[in-house]
Amino acid sequence: MAAAITMPTVNKVQSNLMAYGAGIVSGIGFNVISGITGSSLIGGAISSAVAGSMVEGVLGQMIAVNAGFSQGQRGLGAFGMGNLLGNFGAKPANGNGNGRAVINTI
Repeated sequence: MAAAITMPTVNKVQSNLMAYGAGIVSGIGFNVISGITGSSLIGGAISSAVAGSMVEGVLGQMIAVNAGFSQGQRGLGAFGMGNLLGNFGAKPANGNGNGRAVINTI
């Protein structure tokens, strides 16, 4: 599906501003809930589900998916596997500006 670039309208700006506000509010909710449940896999799942349920419809599902994705990235780092998948495409610099993916071993 190709993205179409159009002129911004007041309705589009208002809709996106409301989505931005919903993201801020659900992010605050995520932080409050994760303070109670912790940042483990199960605690992160509960926090993501609650944050997503704070917003109706597809936007709430998108918030839950983004929170879960972020939690998964932190989870890999906690196990010392942050570079297992090439750091999800990011490459660390090796001094001369070039980089290469690194898999840390124990």
